[in-house]
Order: sequence, then structure tokens, then C-alpha cells
Amino acid sequence: MKATSLDEVYASVNAEAKTIYVVPLIRYSHKKSDYLYLLYQDLIESDRYQIESISIFNHVKLIFGALINKNVILHYHWLEFQDFKSLAGMPWKMACIFLFKIFGGNIVWTLHNEFPHDQKYLELHQFLHRRMAKWADALHVHCQKAVDIMSHRLRAPKSKFHLVPHPDFPAMPSDKKTGIAKINEKFDCTLSPDISNILMFGNISRYKQIEEVARIVTDLDTPCNLLIVGPVKKGNQDLYEELKELAEQNKRIVLIPHFIDEEEVPWFYHASDICVFNYREILSSGGYHMAQAYDKLIIAPDMGCLSEEVHHPNVHLFHRQDGLKALLNVHLKALQEQ
Repeated sequence: MKATSLDEVYASVNAEAKTIYVVPLIRYSHKKSDYLYLLYQDLIESDRYQIESISIFNHVKLIFGALINKNVILHYHWLEFQDFKSLAGMPWKMACIFLFKIFGGNIVWTLHNEFPHDQKYLELHQFLHRRMAKWADALHVHCQKAVDIMSHRLRAPKSKFHLVPHPDFPAMPSDKKTGIAKINEKFDCTLSPDISNILMFGNISRYKQIEEVARIVTDLDTPCNLLIVGPVKKGNQDLYEELKELAEQNKRIVLIPHFIDEEEVPWFYHASDICVFNYREILSSGGYHMAQAYDKLIIAPDMGCLSEEVHHPNVHLFHRQDGLKALLNVHLKALQEQ
């Protein structure tokens, strides 16, 4: 499948459309790190479309938008729920989307995950996702592998899929010593420039299998630190407690369970030598693209869109946990010998 642009996707479903509703909200305050802002940046900065970001509480606006003007497109992201409270809001959201479609609006749906990361309510998610795929005029993915996976799961024809690459993240120049110094000062750490640092950055969530990486790191022969950085995702407090205990038992584990301000994000990438991903499942990964932006050595599972990165010189893929451990050993020893 040939890669295209969002502009071309929108033109293919409604060449007359001028307004694009985007769900969820675009974080305009995080222009260097927000996936949605970076995805739509070119369109936001042009006058081709009016990009209007809609919150989950303002879905009724979709209905009125389609009633008033038929030439509107809804671009939806992350159609899922994690608990009973968010489940209770799904009938309202699905009803608004359905009425938007009935009243003449067009729908583009971006597929980020094969199924919800926490793997709760899987049958209900599958029902809702197949319904959404049927309503959608176009299904947006970030790689060819996702087409092969999701066309089967959603029972959707491959002709409905459009490949638009993941947006690039801008990288801020700096160096390892500066990054470490700033982290040590702000977060009361004792990192040393002479020790290799492994980074796992982003929401602390069970599907990333962070605890497995932490146990592997504590057992490695080569000195190193594992930086686990990011807020604890809702429903993962037990994982946080587990990681906290591991960090208390072993100084190699550096746990910073907080949201990181945008201007502080580069510190962690400059301070790190290796970025590790240990997803249980994944289609596309924003974390991977952030690591690529900083030209980091990347160790990741051979799955989803990551499988297509195998020929990149800085990317090393594994299939099992022993493969992850072997790659860490090889690259940490190589760093030590430099």
C-alpha cells in the first residue's frame, strides 16, 4: 500500500469537506510532544481545512455539525474504555457517531491498537470496533503490517485502509552530561555519565511489561541503570507498587512516576544510551518514534509496525524475554568498551 497524506485521505472520502472534527482534544500546549498536534500540524497551519478538536463531553456538537453542513469529516482516535465509568459513556458516544453518519457526515478512524492494552471487555470492544469500522469511510493506519492485522480483526476490506506515516517528533540538541545533571538536580537522582542508562519513557502501564525489564536489568553483569519515567496510568497502581519495591531493593532501578513537562522530556533521552520497549502487544508506538527522533539505540519486540523497522541500523528486535536480555547484554558491553 502506498503511503499518503491526511489531506489525500480526506479528499478521498469527501472532496468538498472543509471542517474536520478531531476526537479527542488536541493538546495545543504541547506542540513538540503531542501526537495529535504533530499529526495535524500541516493542516492546522494551512487554510485548507478548519480543524476543530472535540472533547468526549461535547460529542453532541458532531450531530449539529452534520445537520448544518453535510461536508464535514469526523476523525476519531482511541475508541475504547478501561472501567465501568468510561463504559457508561460509550452508548452516548456511539449514538453521536452513528447520528453523525446518518445525517451525512464522513468518518475516518485511526487504529492505534489491535485491542485495548489492559485487555478488559474484549468481546464488547470487538463488537464496537467492528461497528465503527463499518461506519468509517476510511481506516487510517501507520504501517502495512497494521492493515494485514486489522483487516482480519475488524472484518474490513483492505481497500478501506489508508497508510499515513506516524508523525515525527522534533528533537532538542544537548548531550548526556547535561541531561544527567538536569535530571539529578530536578529529581534528586545520582546518575553518573560513566554508567549506561536504559530508558523506558511514558505512562506506566502493565502492557509495557516494565517489571520484566526491571528484573532483567537487576540480573545483568554490566553496570547500568534503568530509568522508568512517566505517570502511572489509571488502574495500574499495583504495578507502581511492584516497581517501587524493586527500586527500593536495587539502586539500578530509577523510578520517576510523574508526568514530565515538555521542556524536560529531552533530558531523559540525552541522558540515556538505550531505549527499551517490551510491549505485550502493539500496532504503532509513539514512544518508538520519540526514541528515533533522538537517534537512540532501540531494543523492541518484533510485532506490529515495529516489525517493519528491522532494517534500521539503530533498531534491534527480539521475540522472547531471553532475546531481550541477550540484546541488552551485547549492547551494554559494547557501550562499556567505547
